[in-house]
Amino acid sequence: MDKNFIKNQTSHSFEKDQFVILKDKSISKTFNTINNFFNQHKFIRNSYEKVWVGENHVQGGIKKINYKLFKEINKYFVCELKDVFEKSTNLNDLELVVVRKNILKKKDSISMHKDRFGYCVAITVQGTSTQYNKSALKFTGGNVLFKKDNGIIVDIKLKPNELLLAKCTNEHGVQKVISGQRQSIALFTQPKSNFND
Repeated sequence: MDKNFIKNQTSHSFEKDQFVILKDKSISKTFNTINNFFNQHKFIRNSYEKVWVGENHVQGGIKKINYKLFKEINKYFVCELKDVFEKSTNLNDLELVVVRKNILKKKDSISMHKDRFGYCVAITVQGTSTQYNKSALKFTGGNVLFKKDNGIIVDIKLKPNELLLAKCTNEHGVQKVISGQRQSIALFTQPKSNFND
């Protein structure tokens, strides 16, 4: 993991803005590895998620994983992402609870919503070419919308190698895709103590 990832962040802070954008090539590489799990297993039966996260707000496709793949991806989370997420959000003892891939085609979107379970969502867009993903799909539109605690809605266009960490208890969504196909990986995490609530 790149020890300089804090230096590569924007000026946003999780406490002030309720979201953080990380720019780190090793994080991008890890998410591309996770994306490959989805690409290698096109048909998943008996999908597994630790908590319920709604999906009726997604006007597009959702791919899920089974328990075996969840355990594999969780290894990457624990070894390569957990520490970065905790340092960036000031949250402790984060646990991976849901892994999804959203596929939005032309005119698809994700309406503004709050997620009841989970606390922090990590989103990276696979549709932008990076040195690790030369065959990525191109798209226009599909920016993330995030409503801060003060009511201001922020329009976020993720760039190559960028990762959005956001409070999923705040309203968030994705603008309509204008052209192409937008593929994104979403990891939902929460502090383990939340399971006792």
